[in-house]
Amino acid sequence: MSDASTPQAAGRRREKSPDELIQEAMHELPYGIYIVGSVRDGEPNGMIADWVMQVSFRPRLIAVAFERSSYSLASIRSNHAFTVNLLAEDGMALAARFLQPREGAKIRGRSERARALVHRKLEGVEYGLDGRGCPLLADALAVFECEAEQFLDAGDHELVLGRVLDARLLRSADPLTSVYTGWSYSG
Repeated sequence: MSDASTPQAAGRRREKSPDELIQEAMHELPYGIYIVGSVRDGEPNGMIADWVMQVSFRPRLIAVAFERSSYSLASIRSNHAFTVNLLAEDGMALAARFLQPREGAKIRGRSERARALVHRKLEGVEYGLDGRGCPLLADALAVFECEAEQFLDAGDHELVLGRVLDARLLRSADPLTSVYTGWSYSG
């Protein structure tokens, strides 16, 4: 009999805390993968997001959760304009381009050189602009043009409620989700 199967070994296993159990369960919540577009000083930007959902029929509202230190959130706060680009299941490579924060210094522990980098994630990506200068990705499954109406405190994030001004389905495909990517931004 191995040591791991004895009653004494079972008693030595550490029980998970309630927070660890919650984190484990929340990790299994499926999310869509989106690129939220914004603009600042005429320069369009995009960030990856997965905490996005419709919250109202009339008016049509979308909610997006942002880290408080988000470059995109600051841009949206200043001009109230943003786009939501839902990626298709074949969009893994496109999504991966947006995983880095715009400013390398946002990630603690990076080298001085890496901290100085500014990631212009739209370079080499085919996109157009909505009427307010926010990016609409050509390879998206669907695009939504939004006007921020409310900014709400949501724990360690900020929730932006945006009125959908226009939207288009660009092609027929399954949406890219965290189930497919295996990525998680949860718990």
